[in-house]
Amino acid sequence: MASETSSSPDVPQPVEEARRDHHHHRDDDDDDDDERRRRGRGREHEVTVDEAFDAYVGQIGKGQVKQFLLSSSAWLPAAFLTLVSVFTQRTPEWECIDDDDDDDDDNNINKTFYSHCLDVKTKADEDDLSVLCSLNDFFSTNANETMSSTSEGMWRWTNKKQSIVSEFDLICKDEYKIELASSMFFLGFFFGAGVLGQLSDVKGRRTGVYAAVLTSSLGAGLASISTSYSQYFVAVFIGGFGVGGIGVASFVLCTEPLGIKWKGIMGIGTQYWWALGICLMSFFGYLMQESWRTYSFFCALIGCGYVLITFSFLKESPRWLLANGKPDEAKEVLEFLAKKNGRLTFERLPDLKEPEKTENVNVSAIFPHKKLKVRLMCMAFVFACNGLIYYGISLNVGNLAGSIYMNNFLSGLVEIPSHIAAQIAVDIIGRRTTLMSLMGLSGLGAFISGFSKGKQRIFFALVGRFGISGSFNVVYLYTTELFPTIVRSAALGSCSMIGRIGSISAPQVLFLRVISPELPSIVLALFALLAVLTCTLVPETHGLVLEESLEGAELQALGEEVTQNLAIGSQFSNNFTQLIVVEDEDDNEYGDEARMLGTTAVNSSTTDAGAR
Repeated sequence: MASETSSSPDVPQPVEEARRDHHHHRDDDDDDDDERRRRGRGREHEVTVDEAFDAYVGQIGKGQVKQFLLSSSAWLPAAFLTLVSVFTQRTPEWECIDDDDDDDDDNNINKTFYSHCLDVKTKADEDDLSVLCSLNDFFSTNANETMSSTSEGMWRWTNKKQSIVSEFDLICKDEYKIELASSMFFLGFFFGAGVLGQLSDVKGRRTGVYAAVLTSSLGAGLASISTSYSQYFVAVFIGGFGVGGIGVASFVLCTEPLGIKWKGIMGIGTQYWWALGICLMSFFGYLMQESWRTYSFFCALIGCGYVLITFSFLKESPRWLLANGKPDEAKEVLEFLAKKNGRLTFERLPDLKEPEKTENVNVSAIFPHKKLKVRLMCMAFVFACNGLIYYGISLNVGNLAGSIYMNNFLSGLVEIPSHIAAQIAVDIIGRRTTLMSLMGLSGLGAFISGFSKGKQRIFFALVGRFGISGSFNVVYLYTTELFPTIVRSAALGSCSMIGRIGSISAPQVLFLRVISPELPSIVLALFALLAVLTCTLVPETHGLVLEESLEGAELQALGEEVTQNLAIGSQFSNNFTQLIVVEDEDDNEYGDEARMLGTTAVNSSTTDAGAR
């Protein structure tokens, strides 16, 4: 009872206990103050992710290039899995029947049918299956009742296993099912882009990439063993759902471990894998042209192979880790990159400065922020136009003159110089101007191609493919830079999801050729023009510091707007106060911060209005 013996006998026990409690709490307060001081000293040495890249890791190095190649190579299986229908749903070969084994009467009739069939086939376009309907009608009308009951008709498939068209007899009244299957694929893409894009924001970019690749591979595998059109129909939806998430998660994972200076040029570089995939699929498609099932299963193996090869080496995005409350893991990734770059000459990196916590990471968190909401709507429409034009041109490759394999190979090959041009242009003339120029070129090429024939038609179709390939590449980079880290993948996924409306519509737009052969090209050119005009409503992002939070991005947008307004009216200095008042009225919540950003921008010598 040491406490009791130390107490004064003249002091009441409750008072003595109160004194002890007071001293105890004071000691606790002193400990708390010491802890706060220690934390304060720690925060003095905290750095942001971008500062860590600048001072310790490097803007780009051996470690980042390796991670970039691992994540960007997901676009190679994506090409196989996205455009698998180019060969699995291609127009199969057919031949006229010349049967000399029947009796004399039947033989005479068969020769008449054979002669008529050859005449029709010679005059018809190679990919026009509507002639088969007319041959069937001719045969049913003129066939002799005494003919052998085993007579096959006037024509037959050269190999029924070449395509789903021949195996499931998708001709005449069932011909619409070919385009319907393509639209179902992109409908799956529509949902997958949003769901898997959200998954990569919640569970991680790396998880999102692998989930998307495996899901799309599952769809291709199920398609290869389908025994009916209905089973195939469901399988392509699953494949499209998976493919919808590959581009979203992979692109963000590719660019987030890079310094700001390299995001543009390396972001465009992801698409070389896509172009290589298109060229390779032409080669393997040619080798497996006798069986669409074999080719579809091969595409599934390509996706699974990517996961197995990269799983042990691919790291999570440090920006995502930091934004989701995992600073220690983010620090480990940055230290790994620094060591690989040969720049780590110290034991540990400084602690990372965490962005403000945000509860909602889905795309709905953007809606309360006016500037970001406008960006989201504009880029969603541009994505839709890109999807419509790109897949409108891609799926039409089988309708061009010559070999489908060579045409598809050339389509992939022309994308390489397109990506090179875009890669150079984004850092010279900016993201927005590059996107607008390439979209305009795609519309021009598609329009002229629709009014051309033969080799001229192929040439201008390739011009359109050149423009839309570069545009589709830049729009990913541009969109990721328009939104903060916390919702970047969700915003990109939502834009890509809405963009599938264009992709879903592409087969139906191509079907408009039954009304007029030139009509599909006119529609594609019109939407290219609308996309160019929409881009004028969104700011340039070249050199912009990427914000981590929604509030920071909104303030950045407000500051950029104030800067632009002040630059336009700089000769009217008396109007400065009125300009700030207007900004306060429009955006009361951020008025003080916007005023501060505007004042800073006036005194700044930087050429990039959005950089801070």
